[in-house]
Amino acid sequence: MQEAKQEAISILSFGGGVNSVALMILLLQEKQPLDEVVFADTGSEVPETYAYLEIAERYLANRGVPFRTVTRRNRKTLQETCAERRVIPSAVWRWTTRDFKVRPIHSYYRTLGKPINQYLAIAWDEVERMKDSRDDYIVNLFPLVDRRITRAGCVQIIEDAGLPVPEKSGCFFCPFNSLSRWRWLADRHPELYEQAVELEEGSKHFPSQRLTDQVFRARDNVTLRELRTRFEQTGELESGETEVSPCGGECMT
Repeated sequence: MQEAKQEAISILSFGGGVNSVALMILLLQEKQPLDEVVFADTGSEVPETYAYLEIAERYLANRGVPFRTVTRRNRKTLQETCAERRVIPSAVWRWTTRDFKVRPIHSYYRTLGKPINQYLAIAWDEVERMKDSRDDYIVNLFPLVDRRITRAGCVQIIEDAGLPVPEKSGCFFCPFNSLSRWRWLADRHPELYEQAVELEEGSKHFPSQRLTDQVFRARDNVTLRELRTRFEQTGELESGETEVSPCGGECMT
């Protein structure tokens, strides 16, 4: 993998989930170079993530590290963009990660005018997600992998630091949502689940493409509306649920 650049700005790409919170704590505890923490806001995160950003920002401010939120230039949320285009996020093309996470972050990096050492919160048990940066001025660093810290280890770091463990981050209608995540959304935020149903059914590719495709993997063509009915009628479901790797290091960590 790449080596850190000398005289570069060191930035943590922050997703608001367990891994990135743990890495934030670790970097500060070890007094590693950390000039800034940056969060790319899709405008469509779950409420728990937005609430946790305030906790992270206070934690960093008390230690003299600035926290910055970046967005797309046109300021439209991912939900608004999908509704206008009549599409849903693609688990294949992953344009949402590119347009709403990577590009806003990299656009900000370019304004700094210096090389960037970018910390990405990929844990030891998901090393397959590690990738070198395609941009010459950015070096991707993976401290959790270097220290062989797993997701369970990340939870321990957060608890030992006295901070609450965050909910899984990611937009509420992410195509990589697991079955348990959809159930959590239906139970905890039924209004957001309904908005996800509206996006799915409003897509010009519906019903051939669904937000549940990654959960059922063509074993069962279930729409979100049908899935909610199953939740209400049968309780726990046996669906062959699988936890799918999220979009990328700058997305759901």
